[in-house]
Amino acid sequence: MAWETPKTDWYGRVDKNGVYTGDRFNAVDFNRIKNNLEHLRDMAIKLYAEFSIVSLGDDRTPRDYFYADEINQMEENLNTIVSNTFKRSYGSAPTYNENGNTMNFAELNRLEGAILDLYDKLNNQTNGRRMFTWNFGMKGGSL
Repeated sequence: MAWETPKTDWYGRVDKNGVYTGDRFNAVDFNRIKNNLEHLRDMAIKLYAEFSIVSLGDDRTPRDYFYADEINQMEENLNTIVSNTFKRSYGSAPTYNENGNTMNFAELNRLEGAILDLYDKLNNQTNGRRMFTWNFGMKGGSL
């Protein structure tokens, strides 16, 4: 999966009349998060022991719905990657239920911020690894 820069500036607010203004989660956002998690897993298994995450299937189109169990699985995939790499905390994710609460801008900022942080850390580890050059032979001569 190709890496796509996470959106970390989600915005939303509700005015005194209960009217929401701000960003809306859509198929493009779902696909970006899903694919970035797969990309992180692919990066991580080059540095850490093999592990797997649950596939969320094909990319979604604007006509597709998102289900609570899929959003929960994205959070679980993030936790799987974290537990197999850096073992750090990115906050507590709520559990989403059918016809219940939905992801808000704060949760989306937390999730995509964690994805970006892991990406940066994995890139730093990959780029910062020391490479040892082996020289098999004698300098300037033959045996």
